[in-house]
Amino acid sequence: MNWFNLLFLLALSCLFSTRLFAQSEVKHGFDVEIDPIAFALNGFSLHGGYLTGPWRFDLGIFGLDIPEWAHGNEGFKVSARGTGWKADRFLRGLSDGFFIGVEGNVTKTSITHSLSDDNRSATEFSLGIRGGYRWNTGLGNLYVTPWLGLGYILNAKDVTINGEVFKTSPFQPFPTVHIGWTF
Repeated sequence: MNWFNLLFLLALSCLFSTRLFAQSEVKHGFDVEIDPIAFALNGFSLHGGYLTGPWRFDLGIFGLDIPEWAHGNEGFKVSARGTGWKADRFLRGLSDGFFIGVEGNVTKTSITHSLSDDNRSATEFSLGIRGGYRWNTGLGNLYVTPWLGLGYILNAKDVTINGEVFKTSPFQPFPTVHIGWTF
């Protein structure tokens, strides 16, 4: 090995020493979280997550009554109940800060015509992207996560009840806040 190669390897090892020689601190753990907005909208939310390094994987159940101003169809009441999964990547490589991810949901949506009380139910399948910020509060293992998702309902259809049409957009923005605890 000549001097040039030796100096080159030495320079590389100095530049990348933390990556080459340091032991990585991969954090593993579980968390549980709720969405207080769902509870405020006559619903529920419970999610369990698994953290491994910069990744978080989540399974959850949820339900809520969707206000008319959110679904945009006058004269209809809507409720949704479902289950879903999420996979998020923290950008700093830690289990807090900004993250981006993907999600999928299976949701049973009930649409009720307000005047007649007739209703229709549909099972909807959606995929989406999401991003947010996880803030560890410093109060034990309590954290707060505001996030925004944009889902696409794969089988979105307009629903007609008593001659009135409930228009279903395939795109669904979803802003919320989750509160959780790590173990």
